Formats: sequence, structure tokens, C-alpha cells
Amino acid sequence: MRLTGKIMAVIAMIAMPLTADAQIAVTDSIMPERIVVKSSQYGITSLNNLDTYLSGYDFKGMGLYYSHENFRDARTGSYRWKYQTVFSGSLGYAELGNNTQIAGLATYQWSGYHPFTVNSRLKLLAGVQIQLEGGALYIPNNGNNPVSLKLRTALAATGMAIYHFPVKGKDWVARYQIDIPLAGVMFAPEFGQSYYEIFNEKKSDGTVAFSNPFNCPSWKHTLSLDIPIRYKRHSTTLRLSYVADFYQSEINDIRCHIYRHAFTFGFVKTILKVKEENKIKAYSPY
Repeated sequence: MRLTGKIMAVIAMIAMPLTADAQIAVTDSIMPERIVVKSSQYGITSLNNLDTYLSGYDFKGMGLYYSHENFRDARTGSYRWKYQTVFSGSLGYAELGNNTQIAGLATYQWSGYHPFTVNSRLKLLAGVQIQLEGGALYIPNNGNNPVSLKLRTALAATGMAIYHFPVKGKDWVARYQIDIPLAGVMFAPEFGQSYYEIFNEKKSDGTVAFSNPFNCPSWKHTLSLDIPIRYKRHSTTLRLSYVADFYQSEINDIRCHIYRHAFTFGFVKTILKVKEENKIKAYSPY
């Protein structure tokens, strides 16, 4: 009977909707150690790429965009923190006259936030972020230098605003996030320096550069809306997102910008992780 009671308690917790202040109700008999919100997003993105290592002109086109986010509640010492990991990637095709460009980029972000509750609907978060990015721009008919590799890592400042508002008795959630790289290192060959010289002839001096907001002014905006929907007896949450990612750099006489505007959709999954020992009261990260 005790096991049946615990199972019923977990089912009740999963079925229970969010309250106005986004707190998940728990019972004394069983408490989730933390709550993890996961979401996978799919969509399309517009591209505007310039890399003077390859060409002095902008290439514009479209591509596919994917992202996966984990957002969870955690306790560190006497303070409550929010942790976020985001993997995103795009693969696109751009054109300039008769020339074509293939662009592939992947980014991993780990963020730690401290929340500040303004009221029962609005929550602000501020924190730090570690960024890892890799990819390439490829122009097939570009002669000796058809590829420009993109490898960088950076420490960034990040902030978030989460707002709950009721629509027909359901809890909709709007979220805005901004990420601004502050300092990092990146792969940056000299203008005209071929990869054959760098990797085969070992002439790699100066190809690692330090980045900062002056030589690499970049930022990323993410705006999302979580919409609870119900179909027959099933309930889920639809997420619609807009991502504006602006990367720019001017290092070693090479100018580069990669501008992406992505519109995505996906579904949100909430996971309650239960552990009997060291019970803590869990809240929704939102």
C-alpha cells in the first residue's frame, strides 16, 4: 500500500498544472530532488555571411536550424541556482551570383543563473555562460582557399526574463534571453595564409587569437512562448521561438560576420527526478 501511495503521489504531481508563481506542489511522503525542463526545437533560419578570408561579399540564403535545451533547478550551498545547457546547430545554403556557399555551425552553451523574483508572474535571472562553437564556411569553386574554419570558445554574460500570464485558465510562459560574449580564444589565420601552411608545414604561429567585445562584438537573442495545449485526454506544451544570432569579428586583417534569424517550434517535456535521501523542496525552473 505504501508503494501504491507513492506512485499515486508522483502521478498527481506530474498531472498538476503550474501555479501562478511556478511552484510545483509536493507531498511529505515523496519529494522530487529537482525538476528538469527539456525542449527540442526545429525550424528554418535565414543566413547572411561575410568572411573576407574567402570573399569580400555577403552570401545570403536559408538553412535548417535545431536546438536542444535542458533547464533545471539546483541547490548550491544556501543559494538557489538555475542551470541551463543548450546545443544548437544550423546547416545552410547561401548564394552570391553564380557562387554558392555551404555553412555549417554548431554551438554548445552552459549557463548558471541566479534568480530574482519580481512578483508572482515575473522572474529575472542573471548569470555567466561558457560557449563552445565549431563549424565551417565552404565555397566549392573558391580555388586555393575554399574553406574557412570557425573554432572558438568564450565566457559570456547572460540574462533572462520569464513571465507567466493566464490565457483561458492556462499558464502561458514568455521568455527572453540575451547572451553577450566577453572574452575568449578563437582560431584566426592571417589573410592569405592557407591551411596547408598551417597544418602541413606547421606554420601555426599567430593563428590563436584572444577575442573581446572590441574585436569580436557578438550577441544572441532568444524569445520563446510556451503554450499549454490539450488534445482529447492528452496535455502537452508547445514552444514557439525566435532566435537572432549575430557573430562578428575583425582579427588578423580578416573581417567576418555570420547573422542568423531562426524561427523554430517544438515541445516541452518536464521531468521530475526523485531521490529519497537528502530531500529538498523542488520548484519549477520557470
